[in-house]
Amino acid sequence: MTFDPASPYHPSLSNLRSLLAIRAIALLGQAGVLAWVLLASRSTQSMAGLASALLLLALVTTASLWRTTRPWPVRQGEFLAQLLVDVLGWTVLMYCSGGADNPFVSYFIVPVVVAAAVLPWRYTWLIAGASVLAYSLLLYYRQPFPLFAPYAGPHTATTHGDSGGVHRLGMWFNFLFSVGLITYFVVRMAAVLRRQEAREATLRENHLRDDQILALASLAAGTAHELGTPLSTMTVVVDEMLSDPQLPDSARKDCHLLQGQLLQCRDILADLSQTAEASAAGKRQRRKVGEFAEATVQHWAARRPRVSCSTEITGRGPQPCIAYDQTLPQALENLLNNAADTGCQQLGVRIDWNASQARITVRDWGPGTPAAVRATLRALPGDSHNAGAGSEGGLGIGLILSRATAERHGGTLQLADAAGGGTLATLTLPLLPGGAQ
Repeated sequence: MTFDPASPYHPSLSNLRSLLAIRAIALLGQAGVLAWVLLASRSTQSMAGLASALLLLALVTTASLWRTTRPWPVRQGEFLAQLLVDVLGWTVLMYCSGGADNPFVSYFIVPVVVAAAVLPWRYTWLIAGASVLAYSLLLYYRQPFPLFAPYAGPHTATTHGDSGGVHRLGMWFNFLFSVGLITYFVVRMAAVLRRQEAREATLRENHLRDDQILALASLAAGTAHELGTPLSTMTVVVDEMLSDPQLPDSARKDCHLLQGQLLQCRDILADLSQTAEASAAGKRQRRKVGEFAEATVQHWAARRPRVSCSTEITGRGPQPCIAYDQTLPQALENLLNNAADTGCQQLGVRIDWNASQARITVRDWGPGTPAAVRATLRALPGDSHNAGAGSEGGLGIGLILSRATAERHGGTLQLADAAGGGTLATLTLPLLPGGAQ
């Protein structure tokens, strides 16, 4: 079984060390019992088996403790094997020291509890079955042990024999009942705790991401404010140059080009300010999804004239409406920029919908999606992942902001390899109820 750190069930080194500590404590208890019997009876009769089992388990525990000093990941199979070692080793110990008459036989419940807290349910049921089987065999197969033979003596058969059997059977039923309850309810409670921890981790990640995005947005707003003054100065200078009748035609042409670029920069800054104001006020526009996508593509195409982008509406029936703020068009433009940065000169945008959500898919015919780029969608701002398909030197901010925008609108963003090569970036958004505009 492969190790998956993202799985809700993955034992850790600390869990393994805790299990070994529990085993060591139990072995010390049995060693104390052995020492007591040797001191009390002054005899080593029937002690060889117990001593050998204790020594073997101690060696296995020592080797396992050395293993915890290695930088190897603890896999589920290894942790399961350690629990089976506990069950098997304790079975041998109990067999050599009175079987089910040994009060320490209840230790079989410990591996069940540990498995229920750490391992998936199927492994927990395996440990529970092994423990019940071991306890059941110890009812009939055991070596007499002086300390745990309360029914030994001349009157065993006539006076105490039946009560002793009933007592052992009652203890077995109690153990069986306890194992069943622990396995069922502890597994359920552990699963609930894991789901709760996963939700809390997701919330913490979202809060951290939102805080970092807010910091980035604040920096962008401050930068836009600071850029206003130099842009105004450059605009005035260009206007003065254009008003000079002695300006050469070649320079005048360059000034007209520069003037257009300055006007475009001022429009971008104005859009940033409007976006900030609308986001702060919580205002959202309502528009048909096809109209929204086509308008965004046209706005983007004006800045990327060398890349051709076609739109296709494949949804059936009347176009539904979505609610969005000014960050959503920017998120879609980020996806278009990522697709264009692959070097592909032809892009495709497909708009589709069902009863509850709309899908806007951006398709390119580039080299595909590297694994590091997909990891960007799970990264937080500041992680050094790639920015998108073909953006090998990017910071990943574009994709992260697009994903955050989609999630803030109640949607998702997914990247996938397209059939025949290229990448599919799918932006999924919820529809307004009843198609309201």
